[in-house]
Amino acid sequence: MFSENKIRDGLFCSIKSISNPQQNAISFLKKNEHAVSLTCFFSADVCGLSFATDEASHQIGVTFHHHFLEQFSMGEKNIAQQFPAFQQHEICCNTKMILHEMVNCKLQGAFRNMFLESKAIALLLCFQKCNTAENQSDCASCKFLTKDVEKEKIVKAKEIILKQLQHPPTIPELSLQIGINQCYLKKGFKELFGSTVYEFVQEQRMLQAKLLLSTSDFSVSQVAEKIGFSSLSSFSAAFKKHTGVFPSELQLN
Repeated sequence: MFSENKIRDGLFCSIKSISNPQQNAISFLKKNEHAVSLTCFFSADVCGLSFATDEASHQIGVTFHHHFLEQFSMGEKNIAQQFPAFQQHEICCNTKMILHEMVNCKLQGAFRNMFLESKAIALLLCFQKCNTAENQSDCASCKFLTKDVEKEKIVKAKEIILKQLQHPPTIPELSLQIGINQCYLKKGFKELFGSTVYEFVQEQRMLQAKLLLSTSDFSVSQVAEKIGFSSLSSFSAAFKKHTGVFPSELQLN
Protein backbone atom coordinates (compact mmCIF):
# COMPACT_ATOMS: atom_id res chain seq x y z
CA MET A 1 0.00 0.00 0.00
CA PHE A 2 1.24 3.48 -0.84
CA SER A 3 -0.56 6.77 -0.85
CA GLU A 4 0.73 10.30 -1.04
CA ASN A 5 -1.49 13.27 -0.49
CA LYS A 6 -1.16 16.98 -0.80
CA ILE A 7 -3.44 17.70 2.12
CA ARG A 8 -3.44 21.38 1.34
CA ASP A 9 -0.98 24.04 0.33
CA GLY A 10 2.19 23.50 2.35
CA LEU A 11 1.25 20.13 3.91
CA PHE A 12 2.04 16.71 2.44
CA CYS A 13 1.49 13.24 3.86
CA SER A 14 2.65 9.82 2.67
CA ILE A 15 1.71 6.36 3.98
CA LYS A 16 3.63 3.32 2.78
CA SER A 17 3.78 -0.36 3.74
CA ILE A 18 7.35 -1.67 3.88
CA SER A 19 8.72 -5.20 3.74
CA ASN A 20 11.39 -4.97 6.43
CA PRO A 21 9.72 -5.09 9.88
CA GLN A 22 10.69 -2.47 12.44
CA GLN A 23 11.55 -3.87 15.87
CA ASN A 24 11.45 -0.38 17.33
CA ALA A 25 9.13 2.48 16.54
CA ILE A 26 11.37 5.35 15.50
CA SER A 27 10.77 8.86 14.24
CA PHE A 28 13.13 11.24 12.42
CA LEU A 29 12.70 14.98 12.12
CA LYS A 30 14.57 17.03 9.56
CA LYS A 31 14.42 20.74 8.86
CA ASN A 32 15.79 22.77 6.00
CA GLU A 33 15.21 26.30 4.78
CA HIS A 34 11.90 25.32 3.20
CA ALA A 35 10.19 22.72 5.37
CA VAL A 36 10.05 20.54 8.48
CA SER A 37 9.69 16.84 7.71
CA LEU A 38 8.79 14.05 10.13
CA THR A 39 9.18 10.37 9.16
CA CYS A 40 7.93 7.54 11.38
CA PHE A 41 8.70 3.82 11.10
CA PHE A 42 6.62 1.34 13.08
CA SER A 43 4.97 -2.08 12.93
CA ALA A 44 1.50 -3.17 13.96
CA ASP A 45 2.66 -5.32 16.86
CA VAL A 46 4.84 -2.62 18.46
CA CYS A 47 3.53 -1.86 21.92
CA GLY A 48 0.85 -4.54 21.56
CA LEU A 49 -1.73 -2.24 20.02
CA SER A 50 -4.87 -4.33 20.16
CA PHE A 51 -6.74 -2.40 17.46
CA ALA A 52 -4.11 -2.96 14.76
CA THR A 53 -5.74 -4.56 11.70
CA ASP A 54 -2.60 -6.03 10.16
CA GLU A 55 0.95 -7.00 11.01
CA ALA A 56 2.71 -4.95 8.34
CA SER A 57 5.41 -2.41 8.96
CA HIS A 58 4.74 1.12 7.84
CA GLN A 59 6.48 4.35 6.98
CA ILE A 60 4.51 7.54 7.45
CA GLY A 61 5.92 10.87 6.41
CA VAL A 62 4.54 14.37 6.89
CA THR A 63 6.09 17.51 5.45
CA PHE A 64 5.20 20.98 6.71
CA HIS A 65 6.40 23.88 4.58
CA HIS A 66 7.39 26.90 6.64
CA HIS A 67 4.54 29.02 5.35
CA PHE A 68 2.07 26.37 6.56
CA LEU A 69 3.53 26.43 10.07
CA GLU A 70 3.64 30.22 10.08
CA GLN A 71 -0.14 30.36 10.45
CA PHE A 72 0.25 29.06 14.02
CA SER A 73 2.82 31.64 15.04
CA MET A 74 0.28 34.36 15.94
CA GLY A 75 2.79 37.17 15.62
CA GLU A 76 5.57 35.29 17.39
CA LYS A 77 8.64 33.89 15.66
CA ASN A 78 7.87 31.18 13.12
CA ILE A 79 7.33 27.84 14.83
CA ALA A 80 9.58 26.20 12.24
CA GLN A 81 12.56 27.97 13.80
CA GLN A 82 11.94 26.14 17.07
CA PHE A 83 12.67 22.72 15.56
CA PRO A 84 16.23 21.35 15.26
CA ALA A 85 17.88 20.63 11.93
CA PHE A 86 17.82 16.91 12.71
CA GLN A 87 16.60 14.76 15.59
CA GLN A 88 15.44 11.20 16.13
CA HIS A 89 14.03 9.11 18.96
CA GLU A 90 11.74 6.19 19.75
CA ILE A 91 8.11 7.19 19.71
CA CYS A 92 5.63 6.96 22.55
CA CYS A 93 2.28 5.15 22.74
CA ASN A 94 0.29 8.30 21.93
CA THR A 95 2.24 8.68 18.70
CA LYS A 96 1.79 4.99 17.82
CA MET A 97 -1.96 5.31 18.25
CA ILE A 98 -2.03 8.30 15.90
CA LEU A 99 0.00 6.38 13.33
CA HIS A 100 -2.38 3.42 13.45
CA GLU A 101 -5.34 5.75 13.00
CA MET A 102 -3.70 7.23 9.92
CA VAL A 103 -2.95 3.82 8.42
CA ASN A 104 -6.47 2.55 9.03
CA CYS A 105 -8.35 5.70 7.97
CA LYS A 106 -11.28 4.81 5.68
CA LEU A 107 -12.40 8.35 4.89
CA GLN A 108 -12.25 9.71 1.36
CA GLY A 109 -11.88 13.07 -0.30
CA ALA A 110 -12.07 16.26 1.74
CA PHE A 111 -12.91 14.41 4.96
CA ARG A 112 -9.77 12.27 4.60
CA ASN A 113 -7.70 15.42 4.09
CA MET A 114 -9.21 17.01 7.19
CA PHE A 115 -8.48 13.86 9.21
CA LEU A 116 -4.89 13.51 7.99
CA GLU A 117 -4.18 17.20 8.56
CA SER A 118 -5.29 16.94 12.20
CA LYS A 119 -3.23 13.77 12.73
CA ALA A 120 -0.16 15.22 11.02
CA ILE A 121 -0.23 18.20 13.38
CA ALA A 122 -0.77 15.86 16.33
CA LEU A 123 2.31 13.85 15.29
CA LEU A 124 4.45 16.96 15.21
CA LEU A 125 3.19 18.03 18.63
CA CYS A 126 3.91 14.57 20.10
CA PHE A 127 7.43 14.64 18.69
CA GLN A 128 8.06 18.08 20.16
CA LYS A 129 6.66 17.07 23.54
CA CYS A 130 8.82 13.95 23.73
CA ASN A 131 11.88 16.11 23.11
CA THR A 132 11.36 18.33 26.13
CA ALA A 133 13.48 17.69 29.22
CA GLU A 134 10.56 16.70 31.43
CA ASN A 135 9.20 14.12 29.00
CA GLN A 136 10.68 10.85 27.81
CA SER A 137 9.98 8.87 24.65
CA ASP A 138 9.61 5.53 26.46
CA CYS A 139 5.86 5.96 27.08
CA ALA A 140 6.41 7.74 30.40
CA SER A 141 4.78 10.86 28.97
CA CYS A 142 1.73 9.06 27.58
CA LYS A 143 -1.58 10.40 28.77
CA PHE A 144 -4.14 7.84 29.82
CA LEU A 145 -7.26 7.57 31.95
CA THR A 146 -8.37 10.99 30.70
CA LYS A 147 -11.79 9.64 29.72
CA ASP A 148 -14.35 7.63 31.66
CA VAL A 149 -14.37 4.94 28.98
CA GLU A 150 -10.64 4.34 29.55
CA LYS A 151 -11.15 3.96 33.29
CA GLU A 152 -14.04 1.57 32.63
CA LYS A 153 -11.76 -0.63 30.55
CA ILE A 154 -9.19 -0.81 33.35
CA VAL A 155 -11.93 -1.67 35.86
CA LYS A 156 -13.15 -4.35 33.45
CA ALA A 157 -9.62 -5.77 33.35
CA LYS A 158 -9.68 -6.07 37.14
CA GLU A 159 -13.03 -7.86 37.03
CA ILE A 160 -11.74 -10.33 34.43
CA ILE A 161 -8.72 -11.09 36.61
CA LEU A 162 -10.87 -11.74 39.67
CA LYS A 163 -13.14 -14.08 37.72
CA GLN A 164 -10.18 -16.00 36.28
CA LEU A 165 -7.84 -15.82 39.26
CA GLN A 166 -6.84 -19.46 39.05
CA HIS A 167 -5.74 -19.04 35.44
CA PRO A 168 -5.58 -15.28 34.79
CA PRO A 169 -5.06 -14.02 31.23
CA THR A 170 -1.68 -12.72 30.15
CA ILE A 171 -1.17 -9.01 29.57
CA PRO A 172 -1.52 -9.42 25.76
CA GLU A 173 -4.68 -11.53 26.20
CA LEU A 174 -6.16 -9.07 28.68
CA SER A 175 -5.41 -6.08 26.47
CA LEU A 176 -7.24 -7.77 23.58
CA GLN A 177 -10.25 -8.57 25.76
CA ILE A 178 -10.73 -4.99 26.94
CA GLY A 179 -9.63 -3.28 23.71
CA ILE A 180 -6.72 -1.24 24.99
CA ASN A 181 -3.00 -1.48 24.22
CA GLN A 182 -0.62 -3.15 26.66
CA CYS A 183 1.21 0.01 27.70
CA TYR A 184 -2.05 1.76 28.58
CA LEU A 185 -3.27 -1.33 30.42
CA LYS A 186 -0.14 -1.62 32.58
CA LYS A 187 0.20 2.09 33.30
CA GLY A 188 -3.53 2.66 33.78
CA PHE A 189 -3.86 -0.32 36.12
CA LYS A 190 -0.95 0.94 38.22
CA GLU A 191 -2.43 4.43 38.43
CA LEU A 192 -5.98 3.30 39.19
CA PHE A 193 -5.29 0.50 41.65
CA GLY A 194 -1.82 1.32 42.97
CA SER A 195 -0.19 -1.94 41.89
CA THR A 196 0.92 -3.70 38.72
CA VAL A 197 -1.28 -6.37 37.17
CA TYR A 198 1.15 -9.05 38.39
CA GLU A 199 1.22 -7.63 41.92
CA PHE A 200 -2.58 -7.50 41.98
CA VAL A 201 -2.88 -11.12 40.84
CA GLN A 202 -0.40 -12.28 43.49
CA GLU A 203 -2.10 -10.26 46.24
CA GLN A 204 -5.55 -11.60 45.39
CA ARG A 205 -4.24 -15.16 45.22
CA MET A 206 -2.60 -14.84 48.62
CA LEU A 207 -5.75 -13.36 50.16
CA GLN A 208 -7.77 -16.27 48.81
CA ALA A 209 -5.14 -18.73 50.04
CA LYS A 210 -5.22 -17.23 53.55
CA LEU A 211 -8.99 -17.54 53.62
CA LEU A 212 -8.94 -21.17 52.47
CA LEU A 213 -6.18 -22.15 54.88
CA SER A 214 -7.95 -20.50 57.81
CA THR A 215 -11.53 -21.61 57.16
CA SER A 216 -11.36 -24.96 55.33
CA ASP A 217 -9.89 -28.42 55.63
CA PHE A 218 -8.00 -28.20 52.34
CA SER A 219 -4.37 -29.24 52.44
CA VAL A 220 -1.64 -26.79 51.48
CA SER A 221 -1.20 -28.53 48.13
CA GLN A 222 -4.94 -28.37 47.46
CA VAL A 223 -5.01 -24.65 48.25
CA ALA A 224 -2.02 -24.07 45.99
CA GLU A 225 -3.82 -25.82 43.15
CA LYS A 226 -7.05 -23.92 43.73
CA ILE A 227 -5.35 -20.54 43.36
CA GLY A 228 -3.40 -21.53 40.26
CA PHE A 229 0.00 -22.73 41.50
CA SER A 230 1.28 -25.92 39.91
CA SER A 231 4.35 -26.00 42.17
CA LEU A 232 3.90 -26.36 45.92
CA SER A 233 7.34 -24.89 46.59
CA SER A 234 6.58 -21.82 44.46
CA PHE A 235 3.31 -21.32 46.33
CA SER A 236 5.00 -21.66 49.73
CA ALA A 237 7.71 -19.17 48.75
CA ALA A 238 5.18 -16.67 47.40
CA PHE A 239 2.96 -17.04 50.46
CA LYS A 240 5.91 -16.54 52.81
CA LYS A 241 6.99 -13.45 50.91
CA HIS A 242 3.50 -11.97 51.05
CA THR A 243 2.45 -12.89 54.60
CA GLY A 244 5.72 -13.51 56.45
CA VAL A 245 4.77 -17.08 57.35
CA PHE A 246 4.63 -20.38 55.50
CA PRO A 247 1.16 -21.69 54.59
CA SER A 248 1.62 -24.71 56.86
CA GLU A 249 2.13 -22.38 59.84
CA LEU A 250 -1.12 -20.54 59.14
CA GLN A 251 -3.00 -23.79 58.73
CA LEU A 252 -1.85 -25.03 62.13
CA ASN A 253 -3.20 -21.89 63.74
